[in-house]
Amino acid sequence: MKMIWAVVRSSNVEAIARALKKIGVSGCTVYPVRGYGEEWHLYEPLIHGGHHKLEAIVEEEQLEMAVKEIIENGSTGREGDGVLSVFDLGSVVDIRPKKHAD
Repeated sequence: MKMIWAVVRSSNVEAIARALKKIGVSGCTVYPVRGYGEEWHLYEPLIHGGHHKLEAIVEEEQLEMAVKEIIENGSTGREGDGVLSVFDLGSVVDIRPKKHAD
């Protein structure tokens, strides 16, 4: 299993979540974040808002399509569109049924 971690513009979160649901991603966590990246300039406030962090756990076979959907629905072509990373997961435990997946 893989973890997709993406910081995207807040205005694109709903479209991304809908696209992920449509391809079968069973859930994701989304929350507002603040920070700065390459576009930070001396005369701007240090901490920028307007972005959300999205985390989704996906099966190997969902990974390529999920990344594609996040990029397609998250890109405006402007600076500050965000960043996406993919991580390997050693194990995942669904707490309610106590089901462990490797």
